[in-house]
Amino acid sequence: MTSKEFVKNYKPELSEYCPCIIDWQGQVYECKQGGHLDTLIKINGNEDILSQVPENISPLLYLTAKLKCILVDYENQIYNKELSQEQRYALLDLSEAKLILLNPKDINGKITI
Repeated sequence: MTSKEFVKNYKPELSEYCPCIIDWQGQVYECKQGGHLDTLIKINGNEDILSQVPENISPLLYLTAKLKCILVDYENQIYNKELSQEQRYALLDLSEAKLILLNPKDINGKITI
C-alpha cells in the first residue's frame, strides 16, 4: 500500500511502534507475525531465498540490500547505499504522522551481495 494509505489505516496494537518495510517503489508493508525477515521473504516471493544467503551475513541485512528495501522501526530505518525518491517520500509521510523518528542509517560497506 502507499505510505499515505498506510498512515491512514495503521492501528498500533501495543504501542506506537511501527515495524514495516518500504520497497524501492515506496510501497509500505506492515510487519506482523514473523517480523521484518518474514515480510522481506514475502516481498521477494521465493521462500528459498534464505538458502542463497552467505553464511557470514545476516539474512535480514542481505535481503534488505538485495531487494533495495528499508527496514523501518520507530527509532531507526536501515537501508543499503541509496534511497529512491519514493522511499524518501514514504519516510517523510511516516515521520509526519509521528509513526517513526526519522533516522535513516546506511549499511553500505557492511554488506555485499
